[in-house]
Amino acid sequence: MRLPRKVLIANRGEIAVRVARTCRAMGTATVAVYSDADTRALHVEVCDEAVRIGGTRPADSYLRADLLLAAAEKTGADAVHPGYGFLSENADFARAVVAAGLTWIGPPPDVIAAMGDKLEAKRRLAAAGVPVLPGAELPADLDDTEVAGRAAEVGYPLMVKAAAGGGGKGMRVVADPAALVEAVAAARREAASAFGDDRVFVERFVARPRHLEVQVLADVHGTTVHLFERECSIQRRHQKVVEEAPSPAIDDAVRAALTDAAVAAARAIGYVNAGTVEFVADEAVLARRRDGEDVDRRDAFAFLEVNTRLQVEHPVTEQTVRLRTAAADEPLDLVRLQLLVAAGAPLPFLQDELMQAGHAIEARLYAESPAADYRPSPGALSLFEPAGAPGIRWDTGVRTGDRITPDYDPLLAKVIATAPTRGEAAARLAAALGATPLWATTNRDLLVAVLRDDAFLAGDTTTAFLDERFGDPALREAAPPDAVLSTALAAAGLHAVLRSRADVVPAGVPVGFSNTIGLGQQVDFEAPGLFGAGRDRRATVRAAPAARGGGWWRVLVGASGAPGQVQAPLRDAEASDWFVHGAGPDHLEVEHDDGRRQRITVRTVGADGDPDVDTRWLLVRVDGSWVRLIQQPRFPSADAADEPGTTTAPMPGVVTTVAVAVGDDVSRGDLLLTIEAMKMEHRVVAEHDGRVDAVHVSPGQQVDADEVLAVVTGTDDPEGSAAT
Repeated sequence: MRLPRKVLIANRGEIAVRVARTCRAMGTATVAVYSDADTRALHVEVCDEAVRIGGTRPADSYLRADLLLAAAEKTGADAVHPGYGFLSENADFARAVVAAGLTWIGPPPDVIAAMGDKLEAKRRLAAAGVPVLPGAELPADLDDTEVAGRAAEVGYPLMVKAAAGGGGKGMRVVADPAALVEAVAAARREAASAFGDDRVFVERFVARPRHLEVQVLADVHGTTVHLFERECSIQRRHQKVVEEAPSPAIDDAVRAALTDAAVAAARAIGYVNAGTVEFVADEAVLARRRDGEDVDRRDAFAFLEVNTRLQVEHPVTEQTVRLRTAAADEPLDLVRLQLLVAAGAPLPFLQDELMQAGHAIEARLYAESPAADYRPSPGALSLFEPAGAPGIRWDTGVRTGDRITPDYDPLLAKVIATAPTRGEAAARLAAALGATPLWATTNRDLLVAVLRDDAFLAGDTTTAFLDERFGDPALREAAPPDAVLSTALAAAGLHAVLRSRADVVPAGVPVGFSNTIGLGQQVDFEAPGLFGAGRDRRATVRAAPAARGGGWWRVLVGASGAPGQVQAPLRDAEASDWFVHGAGPDHLEVEHDDGRRQRITVRTVGADGDPDVDTRWLLVRVDGSWVRLIQQPRFPSADAADEPGTTTAPMPGVVTTVAVAVGDDVSRGDLLLTIEAMKMEHRVVAEHDGRVDAVHVSPGQQVDADEVLAVVTGTDDPEGSAAT
């Protein structure tokens, strides 16, 4: 056996960083590749060498097999690790790697080809006796009537799925036959963009499914084992959000049948290296088993697909699978095992030597706005400091100061909590996410809410979980309680006043000392995204030495229509007296009237603390919650009004279709155009009835966030509309 000496990692982001970490531990050198958008990316920094491979779009960089192979030749790499996504399940790329005399760290190319075609995979595994769902192929030459006929044979509701690729791309659920044609067309476009293959098929949709998968490993010597199951049912847009191991829903008999089926599938297709066999489980059948009914365990699940690569969620398996003879705290390393198998080594264990221990839960932190239908949110990652704690693991490919580009998947990081029990793991994970200083639009609030949700804690997690428990967009981005928000505003205002006084008060004078009593100083804030309907987005804080003296401060929080004018009255003002025991650049330690002491973190994100800059971004942590505030200039200019009727881009991206023309009459909800961003297609619809007066874009055009796309004038919404 000879391990690779230098591995080219044909990927980016967190998986490239994660592969590089194991290679370094094994004494193997690494080569990163990067697009123009990733010049300063973390994965470039952590590898030993790096090679630029092209433009920002995946088709110009990470999907260019010729450029990747040229980078390997240029650097003397003798192996390629594909990570996940991009070309990881591209059989032609794997063949090209092998043909170039390099070691491919993955399964044989012919296996990738067979399993990458979901239709072929279903045929082969059904022949091997693995349960499959009813489905039908939709060749491109079928007309709409023929498509409808094949779908009717499968039955509604059904799923339109891409024949190639995965990760939720090219997938649509169709419950109404009238929506079938558009769903098939959209799935074809998305599949072609993501995988270069527009073939789709339809498959029976299970009403209340769970998504279960089994990690398998196989070596070239004929040994195939499973590493037990993962549950990945909590999804949005068919993309996993929270994963865990073991599944809380299945009993030992179902677990044995599931893992046996996965091993049988792997052996039937001649699988080698690490892979995942995915299944859909029928919650109705599982519930009947839990109620004591005598239901055949194999009726509880059916085959979905084989992922011929390392999965995003592989850490929960690493954290919970142990060798019976090893120390309880010694996790597996699947990347290490991949390299060993690729080098021809036998697996270092047999099936009966493996066991599950404890529970692990992984949450995917995405740059997206859950309240806006999970719309991707590219832009600056102004602050990101993952919070460490016992049992917490972060796999991340970004850090503070990075820019999140719209060209790639919006995944920022994965955080994994491991504990003896599921409840403890959920609590640890929620706490770690909540404690992390973060300034960006993400799904963090939703993740914390999920992990603390009663249904989640009870294990009631089908793929409908987010729709059923968080269907109301307002539930996906939690506003802090009024008391927390008021305390955060008061602390931020007082902190700003004390910062300004620190420049003029002699050293050695106590923080709260003053020999004057007056109107004090005023600070104006905006709390973006935290004030509900009918509530002010702006708030004013006034702080002055309290009449009682001795270091006490009187702090008022309210709303003012006259920013910067201390004499202007405050509306709905709340007053409190605080004694300041200590203050630093990033905190206040205060005592309240009732004797309760509190340490409040105040982090300056913007302006680098420059006293000459009025506008600052602040993160204030109160009672375990982070509150985002923007400190306003003392004399802000009036906001410019939006042009009536304008529809603007919700994010940077590429226009894929334009569905209207100037002069068209449209109704509220009608499709205007679609934008592709972060490998997903997003619909831009009319927000009101009206007529299209202008269309400013065409298919293939790159647009920036807030760029005007079209103008729709109407009678019921004179202020125009914003895209959703």
